[in-house]
Amino acid sequence: MKLIFTLLLLIIIPAQAQQFRITRPVPDTVQTNGSYLFGEPSISNPGNAHRGIDISIKWDTVYSATNGSVYFVGYNPNDTIGGYQPSGAGNYVTIRSQYEGRLIYLYYMHLQLPLVEVNDVVLSGQPIAISGNTGFSTGAHLHFEIRMDSPSSTSRKTRNPELWCSMSGMGAIYGKVPNATNSTRVDIFPDPKPRPPYTTFGWALTYNFADPIIGSDDIYGENYAIGDVKPGTYTIRALNNTYTRTVTVGPGEVVNADPPTGLPDQDIFVSDFTLEQNYPNPFNPTTVIGFQLPERSFIQLKVYDMLGNKVTTLVNEERSSGIYNEFFDAFGLASGVYVYVLVVQSSESGRSFRDSKKMMLVR
Repeated sequence: MKLIFTLLLLIIIPAQAQQFRITRPVPDTVQTNGSYLFGEPSISNPGNAHRGIDISIKWDTVYSATNGSVYFVGYNPNDTIGGYQPSGAGNYVTIRSQYEGRLIYLYYMHLQLPLVEVNDVVLSGQPIAISGNTGFSTGAHLHFEIRMDSPSSTSRKTRNPELWCSMSGMGAIYGKVPNATNSTRVDIFPDPKPRPPYTTFGWALTYNFADPIIGSDDIYGENYAIGDVKPGTYTIRALNNTYTRTVTVGPGEVVNADPPTGLPDQDIFVSDFTLEQNYPNPFNPTTVIGFQLPERSFIQLKVYDMLGNKVTTLVNEERSSGIYNEFFDAFGLASGVYVYVLVVQSSESGRSFRDSKKMMLVR
């Protein structure tokens, strides 16, 4: 019988420090590769992005980051180099768990040897594999990836693991550089990483949203993140210092570098359904569409061209009350005016809501 354990998260307001959601799958003595982070241009195809983080653990024990069940084990004992998927993940294990009522799938890739089987129940911190160098890999390490809702790589459902887990006593910073193009450099001072074990981090990059698979966190809405940050106060700069932020990070905190107002932090109360104007607008090729839900609702967010043809569905699911930001990537679309439509059906009061707005893509 498959069992799925629910992860618990204390939700605080977005302007305040959040907490990490899962545990780190390797010991604190092992660094995440700071020169090849989530959202950076992929080594195999720079037009896409790195869809997880690479942790520099070499032929050693990998632990489950969550309670859950083993969804899939890809293992080929007859190919010690290529593994189960020679051109990609090599040998890998997928763990299925839950977060805030949504299924999450955690991928542990490039393994030498899995230690679990399909349908096994696993606990956070339980050994599940030995790391390796199988598949498309430039050296022994663990590629760790988080996918929301589905085990397949679907539109904007892959999340940054550095905002979900960290070394003990460390924190993380996230933010959104306005009008930043893909892979814009983001500098931080002083050095935020514990050394040792870190030896590779120099700066961060905004995400390469040309890759339709990667997405921002559902709560944070970030376009850059810096993980495993030592507690302290930091200055962050980008776009020739036109973006400058000062942020203080405590142990175990996930901190927003962009406070929404100068007012003291307070609980966010969403009073009504709202669809915001996308930002930036005009845009090229990515933009953010915001909306607010005062209660749990089933929502659909779709984009159409001016002839009424559907371009894409950004959201088609039930969500709890809150403030949301969805990225829209218009890569491959022609310049012009597009319409996005939000349709809401409350799961609590039965109320319905529908609104639409125009946005302009300029190449």
